Amino acid sequence: MSKSRWTFPVVVTAAILGLQTLGLWGVGVIFIIDTITQPSNSLAGAIFLDIMIVASAAAMSAAIVWFVRGASSTRSAIIVWQMTVIGIGIASAQGTEPRWELALALIVPATVVTVLMLFNRDVSRHLNPEE
Repeated sequence: MSKSRWTFPVVVTAAILGLQTLGLWGVGVIFIIDTITQPSNSLAGAIFLDIMIVASAAAMSAAIVWFVRGASSTRSAIIVWQMTVIGIGIASAQGTEPRWELALALIVPATVVTVLMLFNRDVSRHLNPEE
């Protein structure tokens, strides 16, 4: 399969990853604005969290670019990221005020990407330089 021919599973995977990354960049902007405009108990902690969010968004942006190019090394980074998103989704459904809509919005797309990355032949071919 040539890299120029994108199949539906590859497009779905790239689209979901892109939306997740845009969402993370949005969260990063919100956190940075809050750090600048709102008082915090620990300014160093707030700045550290901002840096970690931006670094994660930058890493996922790079992973998406390399996924689109067909680099097989992106599989592990993307699966780890999806497991993290699923964990955040599970955590958001816990506690005294569970947010089931947020949990489903996080868990369902992350599960779709994980299943496609692990079990879809078209995605595997896209990431395998020998085929």
